[in-house]
Amino acid sequence: MSFLTRIINRSYNFFSHIPSSNFNTAYRSFSSRSIPKFPMNNSFRASSLFNQKIFHAPFANEGTTINKTRLIGLAFLAGILFVIPLKANAYGSGISSDPAMLVKPIIFSASKDIDWVRQCIDQYPEILWLADESVRKTEEAQASLQGSYSEQLFDKKFIEFDRTIMTLHSLKLILDGSDEAYLEFTKDQQEDTKLSRESFQKLHEQGMALLKSKYLGMSELELMQALEASLVLGDIGKSEKAREIFKTYGAKAPDHDDFHEEVIQILQTHPKLCPTFDRLSPAAKQLITQSANLAHYGHITHIEGGPDMFSKLNSNAVSSIALSFDFFVHICDVAGALGHVNKRSSLVCTEPTYLAMQGVLDSCKVLASSETTEIDAYNTYLSIRANWLGLNPQDRTDRVLTRMGAMLRLFTPEDGTILKQAVQKLSPKVQAKIIEQLDVPQKEELERTPTYMPAVLVNLANNPQLGKSKEERISKAVTLGLPFLVRVLETHKEHILAHKADPTIPLNFNKAAGVAKINPKALSNEYNIDPEGNVIILDF
Repeated sequence: MSFLTRIINRSYNFFSHIPSSNFNTAYRSFSSRSIPKFPMNNSFRASSLFNQKIFHAPFANEGTTINKTRLIGLAFLAGILFVIPLKANAYGSGISSDPAMLVKPIIFSASKDIDWVRQCIDQYPEILWLADESVRKTEEAQASLQGSYSEQLFDKKFIEFDRTIMTLHSLKLILDGSDEAYLEFTKDQQEDTKLSRESFQKLHEQGMALLKSKYLGMSELELMQALEASLVLGDIGKSEKAREIFKTYGAKAPDHDDFHEEVIQILQTHPKLCPTFDRLSPAAKQLITQSANLAHYGHITHIEGGPDMFSKLNSNAVSSIALSFDFFVHICDVAGALGHVNKRSSLVCTEPTYLAMQGVLDSCKVLASSETTEIDAYNTYLSIRANWLGLNPQDRTDRVLTRMGAMLRLFTPEDGTILKQAVQKLSPKVQAKIIEQLDVPQKEELERTPTYMPAVLVNLANNPQLGKSKEERISKAVTLGLPFLVRVLETHKEHILAHKADPTIPLNFNKAAGVAKINPKALSNEYNIDPEGNVIILDF
């Protein structure tokens, strides 16, 4: 006898001994005893069916045959009500691999604004880990003063929470691909740098090609869930709550991307620590594991390091679909980067940013050939950026200025001229040190790429204390920022040679970027580098 048949028989026996006038009470009793209470989103709940008129129809004075027919119907429904939540919970625990049991992707929700955000939280509870004052927020750009979703929900500003919500919203708009979605995505972008309709369409096509790839046998639904899960879990390393949870299992990397990679490995054996990961299909879990910390595309985009940034990609083990998936997640992450400033439109994913990201992707694909190396990929991208700035990728000073231009999000020959004029204001000795530390023709001396150097320069270039015009502020970003970065890099390399620093822990300029935003001149102060690689400005 099948499982479902046994449930129906049990249900029939239960209801057949109850007077017809008490069917409603009996159904409540049966459902409370028989149906497991699993925490489910968008689930099929017995109480909602019970409130419908079907369970309130009078049974008194009806014939025996009709009564039996209703009994069988009730018994069948009770059996279904038992099985559906049980199977749904089994899928969430990794027991089932039926894609039909997946929770509906949040991008399909018709809700809008704060109601949609509440649904995001219900479906992806890990987002709340970012709604905490101890979260390690990125010190770049000023947050909006009011109206953010975090303020509406918690009466406090939680920058990383708002950013993550915006990444999901960006995913929704890109996969939508309609004219309305494009208008919303670009509504608050500046006209001279606005993402073109053609480029938005190409982003949409990239996303749809990924969804239709059937990678590892996955359906479009499974791949959508994997995309959403990747965006939700991507900044988990910034949460002190998450760090406390996973510390017991061995996750301890200071860098949040390294921590994310550790967490994904831990979830292979402890999936229930993360409900979002736990309910994914086995194939989706495998894809997220394959792409965890595959490359830091933001580091590549801003040329924060040397050829080693491409090292993990130079492997036969990396599939083209895993690369496409990881890079598409990165695109959505970039699009939502200023979600704490603007909650509806992407302020970051402009036409120049789009072109830069596509340049990064093209450079990564250089490694598809067995005859190319990380140096080839690095020089391919550096040449792209140098050409935009009107600089010579073969000249050592221009190579350094190209890196600075990439970090400062500069794209035109006019910007290149400003950089060249600014660096000439520095002494020949300082210029020589800059070239020594920042031109990486072959292999980076540091084992790990320093982080948040661009945030220091961008915050200087955006700081009104440094001038009224863009040209003045960029010039100051070079003359104040470059010497500071070079001093710290020199110190860090000396510490590594003297075994005073762990070469596997990347140098982190995030706290220094916060200082650049408030008091730029303090970058001339003395500084310390703590055991986690954080650069701490003294007497600030």
